[in-house]
Amino acid sequence: MFSYFKKLIKVQRFQSNNSSLPYFTLAKLRLAAHPQAHSEALSRLAKSKIEQVLVRVAENSNTPQDTLCDLALSDSADVRAAVADNQNTPARALFLLAMDKDLDVRYSIAENHNAPPAVLQLLTQDENPYVACRASSTLKRALEYPNISGSGRLWGGEERFRRSGTG
Repeated sequence: MFSYFKKLIKVQRFQSNNSSLPYFTLAKLRLAAHPQAHSEALSRLAKSKIEQVLVRVAENSNTPQDTLCDLALSDSADVRAAVADNQNTPARALFLLAMDKDLDVRYSIAENHNAPPAVLQLLTQDENPYVACRASSTLKRALEYPNISGSGRLWGGEERFRRSGTG
């Protein structure tokens, strides 16, 4: 894995002559966005302080659910919106994000066809009419075509959001 990372750095040095980002950051971005990135590497990259890297990790479908839950608590609305849009984000994180103060985060969930129906139902009552309308539309489509959307999944053993106040 480390040799792959070193190769990416060399490639980035060549390609980034006109870029304002450091080589190492570009390599992290490329790795975080890679469709075959290993979950362990993505978990390590999730500890980055660079917001662009965190967004790419949150978007990646290989990112472990525990890491997505951690990223759901990010200070960055862009990171939280990327978590909300990820098809593998667990219901416990989506419920938390459904109450987010940022409109884009809630709208990202409202567009997510893999969000559990209970989360979409909650968002149909959102104070913002665009979020409420989109959630209603997504919920309707998910209920009409459960095999296509993936919204038929249920809580399935997820107890509670792991970083909530009790623990």
